[in-house]
Amino acid sequence: MTGGAAERPNGILAPEALVRCTMNDAVTVVWSCTPDDLHPLAVGWLVSEGFVHSAEQIRDVTVHPGAKDFAAHVAVRLDDPTFLRVSSALGGPAATTVQQAAVSIPFDRFPTRPAADFAEVRNMLSDRDRVAAWFRDMFDRASLRTAVGGVHTGGLAIGGELHSVVEDVSRHHVVDRLVGTAWLAGMSPGEVILLVSSRISGAMAAKACRAGVGALVSRSIPSELAASVARRCGLIMVGRARRESPQYHWPDDETAGA
Repeated sequence: MTGGAAERPNGILAPEALVRCTMNDAVTVVWSCTPDDLHPLAVGWLVSEGFVHSAEQIRDVTVHPGAKDFAAHVAVRLDDPTFLRVSSALGGPAATTVQQAAVSIPFDRFPTRPAADFAEVRNMLSDRDRVAAWFRDMFDRASLRTAVGGVHTGGLAIGGELHSVVEDVSRHHVVDRLVGTAWLAGMSPGEVILLVSSRISGAMAAKACRAGVGALVSRSIPSELAASVARRCGLIMVGRARRESPQYHWPDDETAGA
């Protein structure tokens, strides 16, 4: 797979543009996003929407320069069974779907999560100093936030360390980018902790559930729908993670520290 970044116009505003993504030259989605580092965004979107479950299902991802109203064109090649599933979900061949902030949450697309031992993830998240340090490091490494502001920030933690930081004007695409980064690095999803700067919406929780990650953590709070989604699929979620009394939402539906 090959990737690239779209050229950004000079200015002091948060970078946002329309990006066209085609799958097997037949189905198109349009993202409103920060038009940089689009390869992990594309992979993460496919995984977090529940369309892709193994690397073999994605044959190629290539980022091309944009044309007309689009900052870039991402060409994705999927294997035939996966493409048929995507095509059906998005309205059939030749369909064009503009991705909105309010993403649908079809519960039947959540993976079946086996009973897992989340002890290691629990222990790390219960260490408030460690979590606070992740967030400090995340914001220190957030170059767009520092330069222009107006963007959401996300961090990928695994094994007790902050692995990488992503930024996007869309908080939903922050989750996509984190999932794609973990996927491309070959990380075990259940060991991955996603950090986000924004409120956790139901759609964000659904994306994390479909990706099978271990936890979704925010300096803000989850919505009621996000909490319901997390309980339903077994996702650890933490709100107000930088406060002295974080809100812990464990898979067994126990809440502590609120």
